[in-house]
Parts: sequence; structure tokens; C-alpha cells
Amino acid sequence: MKQTNSTFSAQLKAVCRKTLLASALLCSFSMMANAQTQDGRDFSLDGFAAYEGTPGTNWYRVGGTTGGAGGKVVKADNFSQLQAYLQAADPYIVIVDHDITTGIKCYVDDLSTGRLLDDQSGKSGVESVYGERIMVAPNKTLIGVVNPTTGEAPLFSHITFVMQSVDNIIIRNCRFTMKGVPVLRTGENKIVAWRNGAQVEVGDPDCIGIQADKVSAKTDWGGHIWIDHCEFFNGGAANKDRYDGLLDCKNNVQWMTFSYNYFHDHDKSCLWGKGDSDVYENCRTISFHHNFFDQIEGSRLPLQRGGHVHYYNNYMRGCEDGWDIRTGAVAYEEGCYFEDTKSPIRSDRGGSLNISKAEGYDCIYKGCNNLMEGYANIDGAKISKSFPVTKTDWVPTQTTSSYTQHYLDKTVDVPAICEKYSGAGKVEIWKAYTSAIPMVDVSEFDHAIKNYSTAKTYDAEGKEMAGATTGISHTDMLAETGSSRIEYYDLAGSRLSAPQKGINIVRKVSLDGHVSVKKVIIR
Repeated sequence: MKQTNSTFSAQLKAVCRKTLLASALLCSFSMMANAQTQDGRDFSLDGFAAYEGTPGTNWYRVGGTTGGAGGKVVKADNFSQLQAYLQAADPYIVIVDHDITTGIKCYVDDLSTGRLLDDQSGKSGVESVYGERIMVAPNKTLIGVVNPTTGEAPLFSHITFVMQSVDNIIIRNCRFTMKGVPVLRTGENKIVAWRNGAQVEVGDPDCIGIQADKVSAKTDWGGHIWIDHCEFFNGGAANKDRYDGLLDCKNNVQWMTFSYNYFHDHDKSCLWGKGDSDVYENCRTISFHHNFFDQIEGSRLPLQRGGHVHYYNNYMRGCEDGWDIRTGAVAYEEGCYFEDTKSPIRSDRGGSLNISKAEGYDCIYKGCNNLMEGYANIDGAKISKSFPVTKTDWVPTQTTSSYTQHYLDKTVDVPAICEKYSGAGKVEIWKAYTSAIPMVDVSEFDHAIKNYSTAKTYDAEGKEMAGATTGISHTDMLAETGSSRIEYYDLAGSRLSAPQKGINIVRKVSLDGHVSVKKVIIR
């Protein structure tokens, strides 16, 4: 649609109004109390991720999991910025306040299958966007900001976050999905990205994948990872193999806490241990608490091979096969509630389980089919099968005497607590990391591109960015490719011959007549 000068003037005024509104919102947010506390409940780090590790080993970290603490607080406004900051060698606390995709359009036969069409003109098929991969580097924090209008945290679509042999990562208050991610017509279900003018497969469609086999699974290590108050989902798949895991981890990755997350509408959720040989000594020490599994049609809640897991105050509803404790796995369960689920827990296939018998903190089953021996449904629902329990006496304090656990809620209260607090957008967290949401810092973005440590960065057209210094956000760099025209204005609406230091209004006109206006800061 073409645009008149009067329309553009109105847009400029709207941008300025939004700037004032954003400032007002920052002021209101600044009056929040402790951003890690809500309703008197403490949401700060606990569990294995808070543990420093064993002094003298490669996996010892003073202070436990600290993420990007000590690094700059930056805002990522688009995929290129998000990828650059998370892949950079420097520590960063990355703030995101809106949904992010690659933004590169593609056309598939149907979202349920995602098969890319040979004809990408858009004359047929269903519109989607290409996927991508972010190789998260050590010492990073990613924080989502709740939209004050919608009440939702930012959604990352078709982006797989891979943590390969790295440590010290925090991800909080974010949403993740692979729903509709494109795949090649003749290939496997692999994420397809658009890089340098070609379709490229970049990996399995996992939302988050944690692993340690960059050189060798026998020697590599990763850990000190906290994933908290996040939401994971897919749904609408043509078959169970359309998508992969929501939160998978394998190899020797230790000292992790996954807390207050919401997993729903998916098939195979969490695979912890690639196979029966992935059972390294002391591998995968995980605290898993106050997580909500809802309508998981398949399994892996999680499927645990090897490692030690403290599984407490989790809520499982309307699922099929639940927590499967297999080869070499050791676990301790406290205060979990299972409802309308086929097989909530089993430890009869090579794993071992210690179940709390403290009054008020034992398992509760309601409307479930297959239970462990000695248990019954509280609603009297008939049991189809009983699984024998392979027992252990392990508890987390045997691994570390300094193990911390903020809460152990009574089992009967778990459904209400998880429905209220589990997932993204339930608790505003960003204030714990910065007093104000930062502006986009173009010079810092350029530095991050040059300083990547794990992978290359791609711009909004899928072209590799080799660290060339620019004056504006790379989302607006399309003028150089001939696909659009870029114009610059000051806040009074006067046309500029070139971008100036400070706040600029950027007007982009695409060849199809589409016009977008945004505000950027030039340093």
C-alpha cells in the first residue's frame, strides 16, 4: 500500500507517542518491589544450578549459575541481534520485549507438515518463516519482558537454542515453539534456514538442546544452566516425528535447574540421555520442580537415562506416558500430582527411584491408568497395570550438602500453584537484572558480531554478517541489497541526508509498496 506524506507525519507522531508511553511504562515498572518475588513467594535460583560444583574440577564455578552477570545489559530487537549477542564471546544479559522470528518468508504445503514448496513465489502454499539455530555461548542471560497490554512474554518461533559444551546460561520468562517450522520436501524433519541465498538444514527441531559432544562425549562437559518460567509447545503436527524435543539434554551436563516451566500440546517432550550408553558417571544432575505438563500426547516427561534428578512439586495433566526412569537413572520424587495420565511414573526399566513418604508430600494420582505398585487413584478410578518400583535411597544432599530448595509444597496444593505460576508471563522478572529496559545499542551489536565465539550471524535476508560496522540496526540494512529504500528523519520529522547520532526515525519502503517506520538509536 502506498503512503502519503500526511500519513507519514501521523506515523512520526505515533512513534513519538510510543516513546513517551514506553518511558511511562519504565517508570511504573521501576516501582515494582523485588522482581524475584510475587505474592511473597521467592522465585530466585535454587536446586542444583545454585551449586558451585567441586573445587579443583573444570565444572567448578564460584557463585553457581550466574549467566551474563557482569556483562552489559543489551536489548535484542530482531533475530540478528539476538543471535549475535547469544553467540558472542563476551558475557551479556539480553532483554527481549516482543516476539522474534527470522522474518524470512517461505511457503510450505501445510503447517502440519511444513514441506517447502519448489515454487517460493507465494502463488501457492501456506506462508511460514524459515528457521535458524543459535549456538549459545557461555555466560549468557536471556530474559523476556511481559507485554503490559497482552500479558504475554516474547515468543521465539522456529529458532533452536543449542548449548554445546558450554556453561553458565540463564533463560527466563520466554516462550518457544517450532510450530510450522519448514523442512525439505525430500529430507528428514530438520530445521531449514535461509543462508546466503540457499536453503540449509541446520539441525533437529528442538526448542532447546543441551549437550556436550563438540569434540568427544567422553571428555566434553557443560552445565550450570537455569531455565525458569518458560513455555514450550508445538501442536498440530501431521505425525509424532514432525517435531523433536522441547527441552532435551544429553552427555555430561551438570548442575542444572528447570523450574516453573509450562510444557503443552506436543508429543515427545524431554529426552535426557541420548541412548543407553549415555550414562556417564555423575552426568546430568538436574533439579526439576514446579513444572506443568499439560496435554502431552506422547511421552518423555522426561525420559531419563543416567544422571541424578530431583523431581518435585510437578503437575502432569492429560498426558500419555510420563516420567520414565530408565538405564542407570537415579531419582528422588517429592510432592507431585498426576491427573488423567496413562502412565505417570515408572522405574522398572533399569532406573531407580526414591519416593518421599512424608505425610502430605507423597504422590497423588487422579484418573490415571498405570501406577506404581502400592498406589491408587484418589478418585477410585480403576488401575489397568501396576509397575514394580526399583528403589534407591538417594537424596540430593548426598550429592552436595549445600543443596538448596526454596519450597516443598504439599502435594494437594501443587495443581493450583503450577497453574498460577508455571510458564512465561506469570511473573515479571526483568527488573531483577536491570533498572530500565535498554535502548538498542548499534555499536554494541557490531561488537558482538565481530566477537562471536561459536557460530556465524545472519541478517534479515539470511546473509552472513562478517562484522562490518554499520550505523543502523541490521533489520534496516536492506537498502544495500536493492530490495527497499531507506529514509532517515529526526524527531521533528525533517528528512536527514544520513543517520545522525542519537534517536533517528527510519522509514523503509519495500518494492511492493509496503512501508514500515521505526525508531533506532545511533551511537
